[in-house]
Amino acid sequence: MYATAGEISRYFNDFANKNGLRKYIKLQHQVIGAYWDNDTAHWNVQITDLVSGNIINDQCDILINASGILNSWRWPSIPGLQDFKGKLLHSANWDPSVALEDKVVGLIGNG
Repeated sequence: MYATAGEISRYFNDFANKNGLRKYIKLQHQVIGAYWDNDTAHWNVQITDLVSGNIINDQCDILINASGILNSWRWPSIPGLQDFKGKLLHSANWDPSVALEDKVVGLIGNG
């Protein structure tokens, strides 16, 4: 059995809170560039604050790309998809407020 989205979210939030990691977490930020500098042996990282639009220049010793494949999700190229009158949901941008009980659900690409 797989964990639900809510369970996974609670686990990560509890872990971050328990270990004092919140001060290191920046939400609504996007890395727009990362460049290795041989002279300083550091990564130079450019980040956009998506709320203010400000560009932040920072550097680090270790850079881990953990953005995941669902970071830039898109709808599949299916003719007429945007004409569908029902609710469209994508696993990468799930709307938990949509009730699926007693509904007929079509699933595409569950692989």
